[in-house]
Amino acid sequence: MKRILFFLVGAVLSFNSFSQDYQKELIKDIVVIKGDKFTAVDYNLLSLSDGTTTYQIKSYAEAPTSVISRDNFVAFFTVIVYEMINNMTDDKEAKQTDLEEIIGNPDVEINCYMNKTGVQIEIKNANGTNRVTQKWSDFFKE
Repeated sequence: MKRILFFLVGAVLSFNSFSQDYQKELIKDIVVIKGDKFTAVDYNLLSLSDGTTTYQIKSYAEAPTSVISRDNFVAFFTVIVYEMINNMTDDKEAKQTDLEEIIGNPDVEINCYMNKTGVQIEIKNANGTNRVTQKWSDFFKE
């Protein structure tokens, strides 16, 4: 009976600690408004299942506040970055971890530039820079 009680007390304490960590993440604002522009920066660590290969990824986005709502800015930034990171490897066991900051230099940079016409996604890595540009109408085709 004592073992069950200790287990329950330990579980409650760990759930409380776990929820406090996520509460900090939930109230952290990733969007900065400077003048008439939204900007956001995010850092991730992609760890492949081999246990030795990792990639630090810096993601950045910007858009004029007159073109897109804050909610849509966050939504597009999140989806674009998530899809880009997911498509970086065929490793289905790879894990993404949020980082507070980059350690040294990023291995990959993902930049999203949004304006009234569309979005340009720029990917920089050791192999160079690639850009994809799409008009907003391409996102909303039926």
